[in-house]
Amino acid sequence: MSEETTSKNEHQNGFATAEQLCGGGVKRRYRNETLPISKLTVRIRSLSEGEMGDYQAKLTRASRGGGMDIIASALKTANRRLIVLCLVDAQGNQILRNNHIGAMSDWDAADVNYLYTACAEHCGVSRDDIEELVKNSAGTPAGSPGSA
Repeated sequence: MSEETTSKNEHQNGFATAEQLCGGGVKRRYRNETLPISKLTVRIRSLSEGEMGDYQAKLTRASRGGGMDIIASALKTANRRLIVLCLVDAQGNQILRNNHIGAMSDWDAADVNYLYTACAEHCGVSRDDIEELVKNSAGTPAGSPGSA
């Protein structure tokens, strides 16, 4: 069966075609959250797969042994970096930048944790995935002798 015929048949059977999956651009999803401590309301956007890949790539680097090592300093700010990527104004424009990551360390931890959890859920990031990544790299932080 040719690709064209397969694609047509899949569409007729209710399955998406490549054109439907890849031709529409990024379709953002949004949700509003009120922070539990500051009571500020924020807007969260979803991320594209490319944006999520870039975010995740900043947590690791190639080890000398061909695997991947966790970058400890990147892991320390991972929650705040996801928040920066997700918070937007009413028009969908990012309201925070990377230079805000340091200032966020002074925010109330309950608000930051609440916001990270909301962003992660909205973007499909699982704490279990991050914890598994850390566990698999435990004892070999990037740059340590055991990371070769």
